[in-house]
Amino acid sequence: MRRMTVLLLAMAFAFGSVTAAKADGIDIKAKGQWDFAFGWATNGGFADSSYLGRSAHNNDQFIARHRVRAQINFITSEYLQGVVMFEIGNLDWGRNAGGKNGQGSGGGLDADGVNVETKRAYLDWMIPETEISVRMGIQGLKLPSTPMGSPVMDADVAGIVVSSPIDDMFAISAFWIRPFNMHLNDNERAGRVSDNLQDEMDLFGLLLPIKGDGWAVTPWGMYSRIGAASGYWDYMYSNSKSVSSSSIDNNDHSWAWWAGFHFKLTMFDPLSFNFEAIYGDAHKTNVSGLTLNSRWGALGVVAPNYPEYGTRGWFLAATLDYKLDWAVPGIFGWWSSGDSKNALETGQLGRLPVLSTDGGFQPTTFGALGSPAIATEGVIMGSGTGTWGIGIQLAKISFIEDLKHTIRIAYYRGTNDSGLVEDYTIFAATRGAGDMYLTDKDSVIEVNFDHEYKIYENLTALLELGYIHLSLDDDVWNKSGANRAANSFLGGDRNDSQNAWKAQLQFQYKF
Repeated sequence: MRRMTVLLLAMAFAFGSVTAAKADGIDIKAKGQWDFAFGWATNGGFADSSYLGRSAHNNDQFIARHRVRAQINFITSEYLQGVVMFEIGNLDWGRNAGGKNGQGSGGGLDADGVNVETKRAYLDWMIPETEISVRMGIQGLKLPSTPMGSPVMDADVAGIVVSSPIDDMFAISAFWIRPFNMHLNDNERAGRVSDNLQDEMDLFGLLLPIKGDGWAVTPWGMYSRIGAASGYWDYMYSNSKSVSSSSIDNNDHSWAWWAGFHFKLTMFDPLSFNFEAIYGDAHKTNVSGLTLNSRWGALGVVAPNYPEYGTRGWFLAATLDYKLDWAVPGIFGWWSSGDSKNALETGQLGRLPVLSTDGGFQPTTFGALGSPAIATEGVIMGSGTGTWGIGIQLAKISFIEDLKHTIRIAYYRGTNDSGLVEDYTIFAATRGAGDMYLTDKDSVIEVNFDHEYKIYENLTALLELGYIHLSLDDDVWNKSGANRAANSFLGGDRNDSQNAWKAQLQFQYKF
């Protein structure tokens, strides 16, 4: 009886809330996604060695995980709405990451994890009597790119985006985002030493999309003044996406800028062509004898004295697809500049600076971040910087209704000068977020055989089969003593186990 009473009260409260919303002229709409993944992936770390405690034989090969995303739109009119999106996961079954609280918790016995994350929370509105739209808050922001995804920025971030059409052909979008701010309430708590730290990274961008008959081009640019203690350099040059205010940040100022454009051609339908070009430059001044991170610090590696330290580079990518009734054959390729050996004298690396690899570079579904759900992916790269590659695919093969297949073969290798690793330099430490450091003597062959079956209109089963052969040059990576320890940080001591496999079944429910 008590449970029934509680249930009736909850229903009454929900009904009353909805009625009030309707009375205030608010339309509430919900959409979401459930993802499940089960299956095997072997040797994703390419480390068949017990050195530094790593062994492929001791790694978990079977995964069982799921993720939930739910978005609610509170719509007043076509000119005003608020949006929130929550996420639970990724939850690995049987595991409580960090106990019962925090990201990834709740997969273990008894569940009960406190793990609901804020994915997005923003307001959409139109300036009255204009066609200018404003989006403010935590939102998804992706730079224009080919279907392979953006190597620079595709993530959820706090900021403001203002967009407006100019005419039928031209439009304009401008944004201000704040991806990093290490110290909270800088202006609200007086008397703290940290109040005056340059701990923010503010980034300003401009996009100018132009559309014609069967073609479109979007030039864009971004500029950022990076606070000395913002944590951005740790993020870009760490093994993981961790952010901290490290010693290398406590120098003078630093800044970054990017310029690029994306071109799409569809006038020769069913043939479609995409091309993008990006140049980026990020550097800081007055760098003097500072350790990049704690792991290298333990090896006693210290950066030389340079008037400037940073990275600048290019990224080019293109895709060509032809749509048939039963499949879409295509070819894709990319090239990104890498670190050159003269970085020893100049302090300037040669890779494109990266802002985020959350959505990431997606040419393949195993080595890169191309999986549409939560299968194992990105074991080689998250941004594609410091590599070049080419691939062919036969996508969306379909002879049976609701069943599609994709076959993909890709070959890629590094563009970083192998001499930097052979000489055991500080520059080899800077992998970039989510990327394995590949030299111009290292290569990868990847094969994907992916399948998609629509069980219901809203429920899809995905089967991803993948194979990777990683070929690392023995003369570059086989070191001894301190050099071996340093190169293990990047991927050395892997020559005995170069093959990785994946066979994972996923279920995706969208509404």
